[in-house]
Amino acid sequence: MVTVISSVKTQTTTTKTVVDKIKKKKRRNRIIWISLIALVAIIVVLIVVKSGKEKAITVQTEKASNRTITEVVQATGKIQPETSVKISPEVSGEIIHLPYKEGAIVKKNQLLAEIKPTAIKAQYQAGVAQMEGAKAQVEQAKAQKLTADLTLKRAKQLHEKALSSDADLEQVQQAYDVASANYNSAQHNVGYYQNNLTLFSESLRKTSVVAPMDGYITQLISQLGEKVVGTSQFAGTQIMTVSDLSVMNAIVDVDENDVVNLKLGDTARVTIDAFPNRSFVGTVIEVANSAELKGTGTQDQSTNFQVKIRLAGFQTGELRPGMSCTAKIETKTKADILTVPIMAVTRRTVETKKDVTADQASEVGKKQTESEEDKSPTIVFIVEGGRAKSVQVKTGISNNSYVEILEGLKGGEEVIKGNYSAVSKDLDDKKLIKIDNGGYGTPKADEKKK
Repeated sequence: MVTVISSVKTQTTTTKTVVDKIKKKKRRNRIIWISLIALVAIIVVLIVVKSGKEKAITVQTEKASNRTITEVVQATGKIQPETSVKISPEVSGEIIHLPYKEGAIVKKNQLLAEIKPTAIKAQYQAGVAQMEGAKAQVEQAKAQKLTADLTLKRAKQLHEKALSSDADLEQVQQAYDVASANYNSAQHNVGYYQNNLTLFSESLRKTSVVAPMDGYITQLISQLGEKVVGTSQFAGTQIMTVSDLSVMNAIVDVDENDVVNLKLGDTARVTIDAFPNRSFVGTVIEVANSAELKGTGTQDQSTNFQVKIRLAGFQTGELRPGMSCTAKIETKTKADILTVPIMAVTRRTVETKKDVTADQASEVGKKQTESEEDKSPTIVFIVEGGRAKSVQVKTGISNNSYVEILEGLKGGEEVIKGNYSAVSKDLDDKKLIKIDNGGYGTPKADEKKK
């Protein structure tokens, strides 16, 4: 009996232990689930709170300050000599002598080429023969005239003594007149053949092509043995080009909107592709009055004016015709004027807003993009209380980095100059900003970074 009771107690204890374990497990699982649900709720709340918080735009800034700037008009073009002569023969024929190659230095009146003179020599020799024949005819006519003159004198003496009739005198007089006319004609023939001989002599001289000036052969077109046409027949054949490389110009195309700012005597800094680490100083000596149209009827149509810049600071022969160049023409300089970075200036309408959501800001940006730029004011954004503030300004001259501020700023304002997307479309009044200049933002720091 005691054994049975003991067994029952043992079973009861075991059952109670199992039940307690099950309860503990359920309790632990409940706690875990509650903790997970609470964690998820916290995360959701944080996401909601964060999404409702305004996002700051990262920008770069620089203070508006005084400096000296020079307005520059930039244009591209080619290097060309001041004087360049196209050499063509004046007579036609075969080139039998061509002593120089392209790039050679030549002096004035040096022989550049010789045209085969065979036909012209024959004409000249024929002219000499004709000249000699004409001179012989003059001597013959002269003798006949002298004879006729003596005969006329005797006839007049006989007629005075009534020893000859009037008819005899008239016949002698007529013979004298004929002899005199023949003499005059022979003299005129000598002049005619003399002129022909001069022409043949000049043509013979023209078979030798000489340099018109000191210079370089910058282009050699014809070759030895080639047959060429003289300038007496149409335009003639160009044999070569001789250029004076001691005076060189940069011929650049300036846009019609910029050419009105140029004037004769303006200083230009010219860089040539062949000399990447070197700059040449030049002076504007000519501005075209007529425009050159390029790409007419296409999307790339442009209206440019040709500007000639006289270069200095180079050795003769160092620069070659046709080299590509870029000219920066200094049109106007102002000292100690208020300026801001040119990247800080934009043209658009900015609406003042108190509380702006991301969707609303995006919609405003779209409207600004669609607005006409020429009707939009010129503005800059300044930093005020950690937010952006737009200020309408009036600008003056500018260079590649800075622009003059005539109205709108007093100086010392922290102006937002980047990034481009922020200045051009993202920023609005009271937009939260985060300044990150990364070592930039002051003129000295910018110079050190560069």
